[in-house]
Amino acid sequence: FSDDSSRHGVGTARAAADGSTAAQVVNLDIRRRIATVPLGGMPHLGSGITFDWNGKRVLATTNLKDGVVTVIDTGTWKTVKEIRTPGAGFFLRSHENTPYAWVDAMMSPARDTMMVIDKRTLEPVRTLRPEPGRTVAHVEFTRNGRYALVSLWENDGALIVYDAVTLQEVKRLPMRKPVGKYNVGNKLARSEGTSH
Repeated sequence: FSDDSSRHGVGTARAAADGSTAAQVVNLDIRRRIATVPLGGMPHLGSGITFDWNGKRVLATTNLKDGVVTVIDTGTWKTVKEIRTPGAGFFLRSHENTPYAWVDAMMSPARDTMMVIDKRTLEPVRTLRPEPGRTVAHVEFTRNGRYALVSLWENDGALIVYDAVTLQEVKRLPMRKPVGKYNVGNKLARSEGTSH
């Protein structure tokens, strides 16, 4: 993961011999580690997002082992909050035009849930279950942030379109195990709700 300035790279490796995991923060200008952030399970930093919270720039990331989103202050590289989720998640996304971050729990028995977190309070506001017992995953936003696109990741699945303000389902487009719907526009614009 690269922070907004692209001056810092954040990476992890599989657990050490003692079972511990941590993210290493490397300052790319001076080419050395400047911080270690303890994490309970290896995160999928490729889905990490950054946003402003209480006057600080923070990084939020999922956890492939535990049901938690870790929020880290990118000024101090200290954890500011751990947000409990229904289960271990893979993908976290948001957009600068929405106050919400969306996280799946596809790596757990709660794979049929999508939790919505308020970025202003770092508190969950809703847990969506569009198809009980079936995997929902890999949320992505439209370029203007108006809609959240959620994969019903099944062979007889769908792309579920949600209104990013009301959190209501707008439409379903039937698809076979949809995944990988990355928004190139958001990546190129360096949207704060996508990873870099």
